[in-house]
Formats: sequence, C-alpha cells, structure tokens
Amino acid sequence: MIKNKIIVIFFGLSVILLFISALVGGIGLPGSQGPLILRFNKFAAEANLIGDLRTVFSMGLVVAFIVLINFLLAWEVYHRERFLSYIFAAATLIVSLLFLIAVSGIAAVN
Repeated sequence: MIKNKIIVIFFGLSVILLFISALVGGIGLPGSQGPLILRFNKFAAEANLIGDLRTVFSMGLVVAFIVLINFLLAWEVYHRERFLSYIFAAATLIVSLLFLIAVSGIAAVN
C-alpha cells in the first residue's frame, strides 16, 4: 500500500490539512478561557452554539482519530479490495478538508 501513490498522497494531504487546521485554530482563536461562538445565525443576529477552546480542539482529536481509523481500514483491505481503500483515502481527505473549513469559520467568527 505504501507504494501506491494515490493513497499515500490522499492520506498525506489529510494529515497536512489536520496540521493546517491546528495552526488556524491555534493562531486564529483567542487564548482566553471565555466562551467561543461555534455557530452564528446571521439572520437572527445571534449565536446558536457557544463552546470553549477545548471543544474545538476535541473536535480535532475526533477527526485525527477518524483519519487513523480510515488509514488502518485502508491498510487492511488494500490487498483484497483496492478500490475500497481508494474510497477510504478520498473520504478521509474530504473529512479533513471539511474540518479545516469548520475551524476557519469558527476562527473568522471569533
């Protein structure tokens, strides 16, 4: 599986997107212990979901765990069903990209 360039590129980009998300979250979010706006309804001009910094980084740990699980699943099924391992790799890249978008949105609101 390590010799397959498509899978290595997809999982490598997923890990890079996780690091970029951590940088955006670390730099863009305030370091105070106060509440963060996680979701803002611009039509009602109010915050729908409020959390703290720990909530954002715990979401990052969940996404990192998803990346790890998908990598192990792709590793396990690679020799039996190569196409399924491509699906795991692509889904992992999409999840990492969506997490980067979510962290960027939270950082932009705060």
